[in-house]
Amino acid sequence: MDRARNAALVKRSFQKLIEQLGFSFAICARLSVGQSLEPLSALMCTWPAEFAQAYQAREYWRHDPILQEIIRIRCAVDWPKVFERRRLSPEENKVLEHAAQHGMRAGLAIPITGAGGNVGFVSLCGPQPRCDATCRSVLTLVSIYVFHRLRALAGANGTGQRLSRRELEVLRWIAEGKSDWQIGRILAISAKTVNYHTENVKRKFGVATRMQAVVSAIQRGELTR
Repeated sequence: MDRARNAALVKRSFQKLIEQLGFSFAICARLSVGQSLEPLSALMCTWPAEFAQAYQAREYWRHDPILQEIIRIRCAVDWPKVFERRRLSPEENKVLEHAAQHGMRAGLAIPITGAGGNVGFVSLCGPQPRCDATCRSVLTLVSIYVFHRLRALAGANGTGQRLSRRELEVLRWIAEGKSDWQIGRILAISAKTVNYHTENVKRKFGVATRMQAVVSAIQRGELTR
């Protein structure tokens, strides 16, 4: 990981490690100001595609009890064991039940703490992962390193900031060759608002044109060819 010059190698190495310890899926992401979570824009996400898309489309982050624990705590926690202390709401149970349907039944949530509080997290899960003390210590240390390495590589590649869901929608239609006016009609927003989102994307990617932004998004894996 330390020698890696691209995020893909770090992700493969980390995924290989967690699978050796009984975990199947991982997500590594920053915590946003509003504490929302868009898996498709995370630093790393190996969740099942169907669940990741549903999580984002249905805004599961509003009721995700794991995310709420990550925001609040300062040390790694095992779930669902941590939820034995309180009763979950029907909405929270719905998120966990949907995750369980995809083999995400238990896991380890590791917050990444900065000077002003938690700045990100790594969450690992699987059908029956290993969560003994040694495994927990190893994964906590490696997860902190992986988070900062992926964030550094993202910044070096000009992709340090995530695109919002609306920005991705606008970019997809730009890739289809639509004008601001056409995109506005499709998304029921004004052409001026479309241009506003386009300029934000260009600024985040550090590029001069909208087609350069499309290419950057494809390279980043946020848009498919």
